[in-house]
Amino acid sequence: MKRNTTIAVIGAGIVGCSCALWLQRKGFSVTLIDQDDPGAGTSSGNAGTIADYGCVPVNSPDIFKRLPNLLTSSDSPLSLSIPYALKHPSWMLQFMANCREHKVSRIIRILGKLLAKTYEGLDPLLDMAQARDLMQQNGCMYVYQSEQDFVDANPSNQARRAQGFEYTELDRTDIANLEPGLKIPFERGLLFESASHVLNPQALCQRYFECFQRNGGEYIRQRVVAVEQDIDSVLLRLDNGGNLQVNRVVVAAGAFSKQIAGMPQRTLPLDTERGYHVQFSNMQHLLTRPVCWNTAGFYATPMNHGIRLAGTVEIAGYGNALNQRNIDFLTRKGKQMLDLPAQPDQEWLGFRPTLPDSLPVIGYSTTSEYILFAFGHHHIGLTLAGITGKIIAELVNGEEPSHNIAPFSPRRFL
Repeated sequence: MKRNTTIAVIGAGIVGCSCALWLQRKGFSVTLIDQDDPGAGTSSGNAGTIADYGCVPVNSPDIFKRLPNLLTSSDSPLSLSIPYALKHPSWMLQFMANCREHKVSRIIRILGKLLAKTYEGLDPLLDMAQARDLMQQNGCMYVYQSEQDFVDANPSNQARRAQGFEYTELDRTDIANLEPGLKIPFERGLLFESASHVLNPQALCQRYFECFQRNGGEYIRQRVVAVEQDIDSVLLRLDNGGNLQVNRVVVAAGAFSKQIAGMPQRTLPLDTERGYHVQFSNMQHLLTRPVCWNTAGFYATPMNHGIRLAGTVEIAGYGNALNQRNIDFLTRKGKQMLDLPAQPDQEWLGFRPTLPDSLPVIGYSTTSEYILFAFGHHHIGLTLAGITGKIIAELVNGEEPSHNIAPFSPRRFL
């Protein structure tokens, strides 16, 4: 493709910024568009883990027997708005259909192959943006309070191992030696020794953005309200009444991608999982690596400014009101786990872009050869941002993608 081709990337989160940098590496002129500061949305509040082992989806064959307890227990990391679910039965039914065993096995294989390329997409961007100081490779620990919890998790852990993601099994003594700050005597654990984490997710996105600007990238702080295909280009309509004409557009606006007029609304079952975090300032000395309390559904991650407890899943749509139940759950569980102050210094709600088969959408739109999609990464957007950006840049450049993207095609929902 000609190097004077202009590309617009909608969304300045970690996926959008990664796409923009990879496109610049291919020599394209890129405009990045977002109504907020780069990385200020969902990308700012994640657990910070580079979870290249994260091939096991939220979909699970045992969800059918676990769901009643998950939804009714006050000690559950899952919450569901019944009125919201009743208004969106199609999405819920598609999600449940993808909880069948053969479907979950397929999802694990597909994600495993893409996750194996995590650093192929990430490392060049870290070097390009001079951001390696924001990464720490000290492994990631999963902990289980009882032997039975560990046994129950064995199928998922064996599935990770089958995809090539190795770990070391830990007993109570191992866990206490590795993380003496843990208050609970966890019986069993896993250590993913090669795993990395980000010390400040929003700072990483900002570092990418600064590199993007140094390379001549243009930033438009507006909301894209509509995408319209022209004869051989794409017209973007902005919320200030302005227009932008480009040769190609990459939609990387996360959970809000479907809200842009001109997107194939009916065929893309994009929704959101509301995720939460609480953060305790100056407590990062309590841990040396991210620790995931598996049954509680959250990570405790040491970051530059404190300990962040991030996780839980809430199906309740796009409303901005915090669910205090989720904040209280993370705070209570975090204080059981670590010697933390009475209340966190920060409470946060974000919107994970979610598709019912737990696979992202990467590739060309169903309606235009000039519009590309890069969203729907669920819990692993930070992990998959780099390789997603690389694939998008290859597609725009007319190259054969370095990874099979057929399973991620938006056409799978037609």
